Amino acid sequence: MGASTTDGASVHAGIFLVNLPFVATAMLATLGLTVLDRSSVLSSPYVAGVATLVVAVALTLVVPWPRLPARAEIVVAVVDLLAVALFVAADTPLSLLGVFPVLWLAQRHGTPGVVTGVVGAFAVTWLPTAVAGDVVTSSQAARVGLVPVVLGAVALSVGAIQRRSDARNLLLRRQGAQLRRAAQELAAERRLLDAVVSTTGVGIVLLDDRGTVVLANRLAQEATDGALRAGTTRAELPQVRSASLDGVPHERGAVARALAGEEVRGEVGWWHLPGGRYALRVSAIRLEGAASGAGEGLVLVTLEDLTDEVVALELKEDFVTAASHELRTPLTSIVGHLELAADDPSASRTVAHHLDVATRNADRLLDLVDGLLTAAATRGARLELERADVDLATVVDEAVAAIAPLARADALVVAWSRPPDGAVVRGDRVRLRQVVDNLLSNAVKYSDGGTVEVVLSVDASAGVAVLRVRDEGVGIAATDVDRVFTRFYRAASARQGPRHGTGLGLHLVQEIVHAHGGSVALTSELGAGTVVEVRIPAGAAP
Repeated sequence: MGASTTDGASVHAGIFLVNLPFVATAMLATLGLTVLDRSSVLSSPYVAGVATLVVAVALTLVVPWPRLPARAEIVVAVVDLLAVALFVAADTPLSLLGVFPVLWLAQRHGTPGVVTGVVGAFAVTWLPTAVAGDVVTSSQAARVGLVPVVLGAVALSVGAIQRRSDARNLLLRRQGAQLRRAAQELAAERRLLDAVVSTTGVGIVLLDDRGTVVLANRLAQEATDGALRAGTTRAELPQVRSASLDGVPHERGAVARALAGEEVRGEVGWWHLPGGRYALRVSAIRLEGAASGAGEGLVLVTLEDLTDEVVALELKEDFVTAASHELRTPLTSIVGHLELAADDPSASRTVAHHLDVATRNADRLLDLVDGLLTAAATRGARLELERADVDLATVVDEAVAAIAPLARADALVVAWSRPPDGAVVRGDRVRLRQVVDNLLSNAVKYSDGGTVEVVLSVDASAGVAVLRVRDEGVGIAATDVDRVFTRFYRAASARQGPRHGTGLGLHLVQEIVHAHGGSVALTSELGAGTVVEVRIPAGAAP
């Protein structure tokens, strides 16, 4: 109710103020004529004109304009024009007062107002003459007709200007509405983004191109013990030092590399921070072209705190290592006594068979323990090698012969191709045998029939011996290929079915080959098999 009353009062005030210049000018003209031509002011037409002015003022204040159509206010302008006509009929030079209602009509009511104003202007000048019945000469007609022509031209010009102004105002109002909607949508998206950033399960950090932290969500601050927070500068970032889980320092931190344009994906390492040591998985990428307010580009860093998981993994590895050390001695003794018993000529065929089965399984356990101990030896330190001249072809001969019974049991054919002159390398024979055993064991274990192809060659131009093992087994999914060399990791395809394993085989292969200065590469297709290629520097000691 209060709002409606206020709106009505404002409409009344608006119409009154629009009409006020006309009324004020007419009253001032009346005062002037009272001094200069009192008889004209006292004439009946002039008095009627003043009364008409009073009526016009009363209309602006009394009529309930808010309840009426907007064009109803044209009545006030028509009453003003009637007052001007009466002033002209009193033989006063006030015809130009018609410019006020004409302008009002043209400005506020567009084309209908312009038409009304033009018609009104002609009526103001010609109606008094027509009513009086006076004969008008051509010179008088020209003089009297000039006023409505000028007023009509003014009305048309003002109407055109007003239409353009109305069009611009309408456009501005629409654009303003669009901007308000866009601002509201942007604010809603910002609130949503803030909520996502605040509640997501990973730490998120944004840095500008100078290395200053622009944004750091709660998890990022918690994961770095407050070392990365909004406002942290590039000079403070070196305090956040990182190293791999094996303790090998990175040449440059992930953040520094990302600022230089390098993409860092899922790098896991120890971050030594003021509050302690944290294991974090870090990804970082430079967002080219993103406005940062301080230059071109932003760097997005995601952090995932893996400290609890890594500590638990270290405890597990420590336990496994300790248990392996305790198991190795009795297992070695068991294997030795089984071999002595198997060599007893008095043992029956049945006993000999059982002893053979027991020996093979004891050897498997001993190999497993050796693998665990090797994995422990490669953690945090470089693997020690007992180097000598080793014919890799002979090592593969022994490994193929050892795996043959298992292959035959699984209806597998091991196709072994060796170089005629062998392949001598400078290395640790025991460790190299571990590499070949693990590759052949995986090829047989994860194949259901078919062929395991083993090819050894020497690339004289590159100075390397190349061992290639190809199977037709279950294969590895593309998402797992990059992780199969990780300690204790087993691909999804390897975890299916009755196939057992520790996830150490390929990790040990990589560690041993790298310790020999070589390289290992794996390609695979799910359901189509796997190819592993090992390259080790060839040549005997000088």
